[in-house]
Amino acid sequence: MAKQSRKTTTANSADKLHLLSNRELADVCKKISQKNSTLHADGPVAPSTWAINESHDTDALLFEELCYHMFAAGFSRKVVRDKWPAHQQAFFQFDPIIVATMPLETIEKLVLEKELIRNRRKLTAVIKNARKLVEISAEHGSFSQWLNSYATPNIYLLHREIADIFAGVGRSAAEWFLLSSGFSYYFATDDARRVLKRLGLLPKGRKDESFDASMQALQTASGMASWEISIDLWRFGSGFRMREAVCGDAAPNCAKCPLWDYCDFFNQDLNQQ
Repeated sequence: MAKQSRKTTTANSADKLHLLSNRELADVCKKISQKNSTLHADGPVAPSTWAINESHDTDALLFEELCYHMFAAGFSRKVVRDKWPAHQQAFFQFDPIIVATMPLETIEKLVLEKELIRNRRKLTAVIKNARKLVEISAEHGSFSQWLNSYATPNIYLLHREIADIFAGVGRSAAEWFLLSSGFSYYFATDDARRVLKRLGLLPKGRKDESFDASMQALQTASGMASWEISIDLWRFGSGFRMREAVCGDAAPNCAKCPLWDYCDFFNQDLNQQ
């Protein structure tokens, strides 16, 4: 029997994200999650797995988490973890007030320490970022208060802000910092965006805003954590640690996809046959 497309699924749907009901959006999340579970054996991984600290109830702990992910970017996380005690000692347990007073000339000594990751740019960024954090704390009461001043619907703006104002902290490090520190956020990947675009669930607009709108709608409809949804979308599109990708980049496996009745990509192709 030939597959029939839904009336709500059209290639020219301008605002499909709002045309589908919460029940239908929740069904999308459920079907992706169920399909993924048939293709891999490992369970969901909490973002705290990648944290260097178990708690983040002080500015020093938050600052340390930020610095850890800055150092981990482009390096082996195992190497960074193994060397981390030396960094804690070198930077006074990442007390931002103390680190902010360290002269930049200190770096000339630190780059010679074999126990440290001797990357001059990253070591210098620790001191510069401590100074920036102290400025933020003076204006907002604390670093923690500033972070929590961003409401959940706008947390992607906080992600962007962290990457913009802290030296050596790119978009990936800022993302991992937020996730590891317990903020309700998601893992933004090109694979996830591709899946949403093929489904017709990625609104037009700036890259950050459109992805955030999709994640907020799916989270509200399904009740799942936005992190969990984003990982499911990523695996569905990339095949990471699965036997195969369902919605791969070059060749989507539509025959094995449970979302054909929602998918603009599939139904557009079907209508052209």
